[in-house]
Amino acid sequence: MAPPRYGVHKNSSQSSHTSGCFTGDSTVLTDGGVHRKLSELRIGERIQAVDATGQTVFSEVLMFMDRDTQQRREFVTIEAEGGALLKVTPAHLVMVWRRERSETRYVFADRVREGDHILVHVDGTLEPRLVHRISATLSEGVYAPLTSEGTIVVDSIAASCYALIDSQTVAHLSFLPYRFVEKVWALFERSSTSDSLSLPRHEGIHWYAKSLYTLKDYLIPDNWLYH
Repeated sequence: MAPPRYGVHKNSSQSSHTSGCFTGDSTVLTDGGVHRKLSELRIGERIQAVDATGQTVFSEVLMFMDRDTQQRREFVTIEAEGGALLKVTPAHLVMVWRRERSETRYVFADRVREGDHILVHVDGTLEPRLVHRISATLSEGVYAPLTSEGTIVVDSIAASCYALIDSQTVAHLSFLPYRFVEKVWALFERSSTSDSLSLPRHEGIHWYAKSLYTLKDYLIPDNWLYH
């Protein structure tokens, strides 16, 4: 029997382009020690993320791949021991600890199962916590920040910034040109005394992310894509 799915169907009126987001009341930790709602997060802030070695670091917010304050979406709610709770759209990648292999993998949110272990930030480290309940809920507002690391810790739970593609590595590489341009641009801004933090100027999908979504069906193997 096929496992249950909590996502929207492909024939939904909601575009699959917006399948990788968190809720606006989800929070992240800034390098200043402030827990910031995603609805209040600004580009240029440094927030908690996970580096390539699995350690938590603070990483700059480069853009919002999607930000829509009005859109009503279906979210997967993942609850784990200790009160950890994450609301995320079905096609978003979440970090899951595979105990039998002692490794971390990125899994689409609607494929996380009760009995799996997600990684929760506790006292400065990421610890595996048992998932004991998964449900679906509707919420208004979708937010998808992109950090330099390509990862994010939301409501103390480790996740990817990416969705739709079943490969954290490929997804992160696809944003390499944008990250490069941002680094070059930052060199010219260092001499400026103005506040480098800003709210997104757009509502909806960022143009770069939209371009990648358009190309993915031609460049990415079908079995790597979320269905």
